[in-house]
Amino acid sequence: MSFDTLAPYYRTLEALLAGGILHRCRTTFLAEAGGCRRALLLGEGPGKFLVELLRANPRVEATCVERSPRMIEQAIRHLERNGLDASRVKFEAHDALAWQPPRATFDLVVTCFFLDCFRPDQAEHLIVKVAESTTNNAQWLLADFQVPATGWRRWRAKILLSLMYQFFRLTTHLPASRLAPPDDYLRTAGFRLRQRRLANFGFIHSDLWQRSTT
Repeated sequence: MSFDTLAPYYRTLEALLAGGILHRCRTTFLAEAGGCRRALLLGEGPGKFLVELLRANPRVEATCVERSPRMIEQAIRHLERNGLDASRVKFEAHDALAWQPPRATFDLVVTCFFLDCFRPDQAEHLIVKVAESTTNNAQWLLADFQVPATGWRRWRAKILLSLMYQFFRLTTHLPASRLAPPDDYLRTAGFRLRQRRLANFGFIHSDLWQRSTT
């Protein structure tokens, strides 16, 4: 899986197809992470959430794991355009599935429209591994797609997801062909859902998960 081909056009493509709704969903719970000091961003892409995080939290240091070197280039340029200090960010050009994180380090994990790229077994493996790298009070911000339970919203979501997966499998060799809801994996890894907000007729959810010590 590689987003190198799409990297120069990704921001424009998102704006044309979704307007600002994906970015609003990314940042829904940004204010809740104001006290975090070490953040792990997985599949950050061109740096849209990263810029907002550094603006909102002047003391946070971030590690971005992004497989695409071109996406990392886009993220660095986005930081520079916004006058932000790139020395606060460590970029890791690795496949998240193969990357080995340090243990008990991060008090914030962010996965925005990223976990939907993986097969269920891959998503479970990744979540378990990343959970081991978090502190006891860590938060996990997540934004992703979902299929509503009933009605026309459910059929609309299924059609949109089918088109999206066909496109991204063709252009990026995406391993997933369907959504793998991460809730059970996160709970098993020691997190509990604190808040969830829905957007786009229930097609997108923004979550705030908290590491539970009980």
